[in-house]
Order: sequence, then C-alpha cells, then structure tokens
Amino acid sequence: MTDHPHLGTLIPRLLVERGIDTVFGIPGVHTVELYRGLPGSGLTHITPRHEQGAGFMADGYARATGRPAACFIVTGPGLLNVATAMGQALADSIPMLVITTLNPRSTLGRGEGRLHELRGQSVVGREVSALALTVLTADQLIPAFDEAFAFLSSSRPGPVLVEIPIDLLSEPFVGPVTPVRKPAGPPPPAAGDVEAAAALIAKARNPLVIAGGGCVRGADAVRGLIEKLGAATLLTANAKGVLPAGHPLLAGGCMLTPALHDAIREADLVVALGTELGETEFWYGEEGLALGSPVIRVDIDVRQLYRNAHPALPVVGEAGAFAAALTPLVNTIPDGTAYAQRLQAARMEGADPRYTRHRPLIEAIWQLLPDAVVAADSTAASYGGNFMAEPPAPRRWMSAATGFGTLGYALPAAIGAKVARPGIPVVCIIGDGGLQFTLPELASAADAGAPIIVLLWNDQRYGEIEEYMIRNQIAPLGVQLHATDFSAAAKAFGAAHVAARSLGEVKVAMLSASKHPVTTIIEMDASHYA
Repeated sequence: MTDHPHLGTLIPRLLVERGIDTVFGIPGVHTVELYRGLPGSGLTHITPRHEQGAGFMADGYARATGRPAACFIVTGPGLLNVATAMGQALADSIPMLVITTLNPRSTLGRGEGRLHELRGQSVVGREVSALALTVLTADQLIPAFDEAFAFLSSSRPGPVLVEIPIDLLSEPFVGPVTPVRKPAGPPPPAAGDVEAAAALIAKARNPLVIAGGGCVRGADAVRGLIEKLGAATLLTANAKGVLPAGHPLLAGGCMLTPALHDAIREADLVVALGTELGETEFWYGEEGLALGSPVIRVDIDVRQLYRNAHPALPVVGEAGAFAAALTPLVNTIPDGTAYAQRLQAARMEGADPRYTRHRPLIEAIWQLLPDAVVAADSTAASYGGNFMAEPPAPRRWMSAATGFGTLGYALPAAIGAKVARPGIPVVCIIGDGGLQFTLPELASAADAGAPIIVLLWNDQRYGEIEEYMIRNQIAPLGVQLHATDFSAAAKAFGAAHVAARSLGEVKVAMLSASKHPVTTIIEMDASHYA
C-alpha cells in the first residue's frame, strides 16, 4: 500500500484549489478514476444526457459568472461529442476546462481496436481548443494544470483541453503538491498606445465605439470610458448589457440596418474594443464591414488585431484595462448623446420583420424578471434578440446565433447558468428544431434541481433555413419537421408545459414558471400565435 494519492484521486483537489466548483460529465470506464476523488472534494457534479450537453452547460455556467467550469469527458466518442460545444466556446471566447482521457500510453497510435480508440484524438482536440495539453507522466500533471489556469485567467478566454491517458490516472503521485499561485492576469496595454489613442480621439468629431464580448470582464471601466467620451456605442451580441437598457449612448447592436451601416461608414473614428468585427457580429455578408475612417483596435489577442479591419492603431491589451487607462486622457465629444439617440430611433428602419416581430417578447422578459439570464439558440427570436435585446447588465444574454452557430445550445446552456446562479430566473429561447437537438437535457435539469423557463417558438420547420432557401430560389426540401407533442415530451422528462397563444399569455406563464420548482416549457405555436 502507498500513502501517495493516485493522479485520478488528486485531480478533484487540484480543481478546487484553483477555483473550480462544478464539473459536468457522464462517468465512463475511461473516466471513473477521476470520480474516485469527487466525494468530499467540494465539487458539484452535474450529469448531462450527452457530452455535448456537458460542454454547453459549462459554456452557460461561464457566461453567467465569468468563471470556468470543468468537464470530465471519456476518450474517443466523448471528445467528439463535446467538440461542438468547444467549437462554440472557442468562437465566442468562453472559458471552460475539458479534462479528457486517452487510451493507455503503450497503445497510442497502434490501431489495435481498443475501447474508444480514436486515431488522432489530440489533433481533433487541438482544433477546438484555445490551449491543448497532454500529460504523459505524473510529474507533468501540476505544471499542466498551472499552465491551463494561467491561460484561463490571463489570455483571450476559450476552452482549455487537458488529455491524460487512463493508465496514468491510476499511478501514484509522489511529487509535492505545490501551493497555487494566482496568475497576475492579462498584461496592461502599453502606455504609449494609450497616449496615441487619446491623441486620435482628440481629433475626432464624430467617433463611434463598437464594444464586443472582450469588454464584459471590464464592463465598468468600458462604460466609464464611453460615458466620459460621450460617444455613440454599438454593442455586439456578446457585449449586451455593458451599456444597460435605456442608456443614452446606446445606439444599437448586431445587424446592419441602413442607419447603423451608415453610422459605421460615416464615423470619423471607430474605437473597436474587444470585438472580432466578424460576420456574425453584424451580419454584413461577403462585402465586409464598411469602415470609412481610422480604427483604434484593442484586443487581448494579438492575432485578432488585423482580422476583418486594418487598424490605424492596434493595441494589445484587455479592453477594460485599456479603458481605465484611457479615460483620464479624453474629453467629452459635443453632441454625442443626441447622435446616439438619433441612431437608436432610426436603427429599426429596414430591419427584417421576421425578427422585429419578437421584440415585444424579448422586452417582456426583463420587464417581468429583471434579474433574468437568457440563453438563446439559433432561431428567429434569438437573431432578433442579438439585434434588439437590451438587458440591464452584462452576462444576461448568451446566444449561439453568432460565431460557430450551433443548434440545441440554449437548453443545456440555460441549465448551466441556473446551476451557477440558482437564485435567479433563467430563460431559454429556442425553436422546435433546435430543442430536439438536446431535448433529453430536460431530464438533466430535473436531476440537478435547476428549473428553467423555456420559451419555445414552434413553427414545425427549420424556419431560418427555409427562408434562406426560398430567397435563393432553392426548393425548400428537408426543412419541414414532424409535429412533436412537446406537452408529452415535457411530462416524460419531468417538466411542465403551457401553450400560449399571445404575448399576454406568455407573460402570465413566465411569472408562474419563475416560481415553479420544475422546468416549464411555454410553447408558442406559430400557426396560432398572435
């Protein structure tokens, strides 16, 4: 017998010491050694119905809190199943830690037909992670964890993958468990860059701020800079709430309606903070974003600085730190508030009615449930929300209808958010097609005691794809969906169901559901909803 802990037993302790409190995963023969140390560790374990759900739950947890959760994932099919969720998190810069196993070291790459054997698993994992580490000896474990957590706290966020062969999990760890040293965090922007930005801003008469998801961590500082400047501001979907609903400088968000397209083109300076300026942040299409002025580009990721727009001033740094350093150096722009209000008033002109029809529904959520967190899938109401939603604070709107653009995201992401923040309402916006991707996760919500409110738009089709096919003169084949009895499905998975034919009925149902101890599906049948 040995007094030294096995690696599998030690790992839960290492996670807790580094600030992880929740793990999502499905136990399998290749991960059971990770579970040996779970009892008494202080970790909460949530079991999804699919590894993809584990990843989406970790994503929702992180978006709701700013902190990563962990996933325990089996070799081969488990890694492939969670890869979609990792791809979404990578595209949206969402932190999570995925711990997956490998087959025994002596068998790697041999093609012997081992259980869960996946040729090139590490290659797959690296393609959907911001950082991928493989631990092949016991003495590599703690350095790998230290590197992983330093990256999670100091770099552009994203999924971090740690692979450990199953035979290594049963080996004793004989080395010292060194004390955890908290990383210093992202490096500050260079003082010269901040001064150069102040000089450019001083010459501008009609600047425009575009704030992205990289602003959320430093939202207070970014908001302080915007208010000191008095500049009209556009928020991407991942930056929703950096300026709260009704803020006088909030000019709009995603989707280039004519007014917002003109505003970006006519500004004499664009200050782009923590944003990719990507296609799905503004849906500008193949022609690209029309920038007719110099751009100050601020991003924690140096690789991002020259993508989608060439900056007059590229600044490497975290958006909040940059904003805090710049604020004392700038003066208020005359008439910025009035300009922002004009844009706000005009931004809806030319918007697609398929999206704007859902504006009253989206606004009703925070009117009734001011603290609510909303997870949105790829569906018409979500696209509209990316454009129109104005939550009262950051981390209240999370959407898969950007970046990677997965279907089925919103249900497990909402569950992850509810696990993270059990005292507040969590709302899932999803279509009937997307819901059927991850429908069994309703049972996971019941198991976890994490009741959510599901706003289900049911048009019995993949409506967005059908519209696209028709616009492009393609016969809309494969988009009609069999009518599903969601009332029966809700009952089968331990949830309640309400049919709502109007916004008034949805509001009543939402208030009731917010007090209900189980998940409630509020179904809006598009053929009867008015």
